[in-house]
Amino acid sequence: MRQFIWALAGVMAAGAALGNTARFDGTYAIDPGARECVVGQGDVPGAAFRIENGQFFGVDSVCRLANPTNVRDMDAMLFDLQCSGEGTQWSDRILLMKLDDGSLLRVVNGLAFTNPLCRE
Repeated sequence: MRQFIWALAGVMAAGAALGNTARFDGTYAIDPGARECVVGQGDVPGAAFRIENGQFFGVDSVCRLANPTNVRDMDAMLFDLQCSGEGTQWSDRILLMKLDDGSLLRVVNGLAFTNPLCRE
């Protein structure tokens, strides 16, 4: 019975984490002036990334948005990124914040980016 309770708690925690990331789900343009969005390819007009089901799909990489932490008094969350791509694995931290116009503010290693939501 204890094992069942621990397993259920783990499933509930995973569901809560996904629920925390759902507000960021969408496809976002890397270049704010792009007319189209192409996920997973860099150096092309319309390069974009997608956030879906707690994962960040970037250029030749996929990152899991882990350990969501609310930022007090802001509609923002801080995540640990657990990434893999092109045969390597790495981790990082990212702050995500949804702006009033639907675009996404990303802060990584002191760099801030604003990415508009793509029309899908």
